This record gives sequence, C-alpha cells and structure tokens, in this order.
Amino acid sequence: MRRFIATVLAATLLGLSACAASPVVVMPTDEDAQILMTLNERLTRSMIVDRDPGVVTALAAENLRVLAPGGLIEGKQAVIAGVDNWDAADVSLSGTEVVFHRNVAIVSGRLDIDGTMRPVGRWGPLKYLSTWVKDEDGWRLLSRSLTPCLDKLIEAGRC
Repeated sequence: MRRFIATVLAATLLGLSACAASPVVVMPTDEDAQILMTLNERLTRSMIVDRDPGVVTALAAENLRVLAPGGLIEGKQAVIAGVDNWDAADVSLSGTEVVFHRNVAIVSGRLDIDGTMRPVGRWGPLKYLSTWVKDEDGWRLLSRSLTPCLDKLIEAGRC
C-alpha cells in the first residue's frame, strides 16, 4: 500500500512540475482577428509612411526575424534602423487573411507601396506573411517575410 501511495504521489508531483514548466497558452478570442488586422496596418504604416520606429519597437518580440526581399534576414535592431530608409507617400494592404493555431496567428496579404526604399528603389507589389504570438501582454510580432510578386502572377490575378 505504501508503494502504491508513493507511486501516486510521485506521478502527481511529476505532473505538476511538468505543468509549471509548460508555456502559458492564451487562446485567441473572436476579436483577435480584428485586433491583428489593425496592428498589422498600424505597424506597416508607421514603418513605411511615418518612418516611426516606435510601433515596431513596442510590438516586435526581441528575437524578431524578418526575411526581406532578396533573401536578407534581419533582426529587430536592423528592422528598426531600416525605417529611416523609406520615402513613401502611402501604403495599402489588401487580401488580408488571419489564421490561428492556439496562441499563434499568421497574418498574410498583399502590400502596395507608393514610394521607394534606399538603396533598392521601388518595391511592389509584395506579398507578406507575419507570425504573431499572443502572451499575457498581448500580441507580439515574431517574424515577417516579404516577397515581390512576379509579373506573370500579377497578370493572372494571383498576386
């Protein structure tokens, strides 16, 4: 009997310690899709048109990774520094879609920029895919990738 009680106690303690070590999963609510669309628009506009690094500084995870057109992977500090390279009058997002898996969301769509970025010049249209993670403090941008649309895909209405 003592062996049985000891086994049950050990299993309970093991289960409790595993739960304590597990990350907190905050499930999205119905309003999270709208929140993410708003954050995505605000983030894009602040970086490209307003050239204000404040929003990306506040919303991006410290280990943010951006896959920029051309294959360059940048961290948070490089992304913040790159805000100064934009000269754009406007930006528009279209075809935005939000999908969830537990506390992770992927926001994707098309990005059209009326302007240029040094040293590349004019970009666009682009497709973007952003990964957001929800924790106790809200949604944080974890990664973003941007890729130019091919002319043939634009002609076919697929980009």
